[in-house]
Amino acid sequence: MKNEMPKIPNSNHKLLKKGTKLVLSAATFGVVAAGSFQGVNYVVDNYNKQNTTVQSTNVLKTSSSTTSNVSAVAQNCMPSIVSITNVSVSDVQNYFSMYGNNSRSNPFTQQENTSVGSGVIINKKNGEIDILTNYHVIENAKTLTCTLADNTNVEATVKGVDENRDLAVISIKTKDLSEDTLKQIAIATIGDSDKLQVGEQVVAIGNALGYGQSVTTGIVSATNRSVSTSSDTDKSQSYIQTDAAINPGNSGGALLNMSGELIGINSAKLSDTDVEGMGYAIAISDVKDSIDTMLQGKDVSTSCNTPSSSYYQQNDEDHESDSVFPFDFWN
Repeated sequence: MKNEMPKIPNSNHKLLKKGTKLVLSAATFGVVAAGSFQGVNYVVDNYNKQNTTVQSTNVLKTSSSTTSNVSAVAQNCMPSIVSITNVSVSDVQNYFSMYGNNSRSNPFTQQENTSVGSGVIINKKNGEIDILTNYHVIENAKTLTCTLADNTNVEATVKGVDENRDLAVISIKTKDLSEDTLKQIAIATIGDSDKLQVGEQVVAIGNALGYGQSVTTGIVSATNRSVSTSSDTDKSQSYIQTDAAINPGNSGGALLNMSGELIGINSAKLSDTDVEGMGYAIAISDVKDSIDTMLQGKDVSTSCNTPSSSYYQQNDEDHESDSVFPFDFWN
């Protein structure tokens, strides 16, 4: 295999050699009917819900048993992980409009698309619960639905994005959740990814293939692994490389140390017939400033003072029709 730097493509670029791709791990499914998600019943008044305490995950003291360690991390941290469903609308070529009486009609027709990913609860404040995920998980969303630990579905809104680092913060309202649901979820404990050692065991949790939360484990294969994040090779980002299985749908999910602390956001994997166990996660310590900005309801850009809503107003019509999902879905 060639020793050139792999790239995360904005479209279907070939990588390393024919068939090798760095896949942003969100799973894309077909068209779904609108209204497939049920609303959440209101159980208590909004004031009580805003003041309900959401627990935090615990910092664990692990035993000598690897199996029991992973099980303890999973049990402790899964309440902080959510599944995210993105319903978007894209323009697709209407070939029938090119012929006969339809030749002057609109050459494009709209198609509804659904993709799934993961997210991590990182904050609760002012009646909102904030969830960290990848930007490519929520990009171009018409609606976003989060499925919580107790299988409650609730609509989410975008709070802030950092497109260059492939990160986003979305939020849900505590008033839309029952008292029981608020007791079932948890806020992730943020760790220090700068302290990671190569060979250290880690756990990945996410919505693999859209089946619901699943747990995989592996080791830190490398730290500070520089990977180009676009077709522009001058733009690169540092990742944690792991051999824990990172599959479509895992994007935005948690990479955890054996103390149950969030040390990375799972984002991509290298896919090739000759490649095994090369997954990539964004190191949490590298993006703390970005997260703080997004939690304030701002986008991260050259000017960090642009409210997140203006980003979508300015760019909603600028995306090319084939960029709704700027990643490959690798089966």
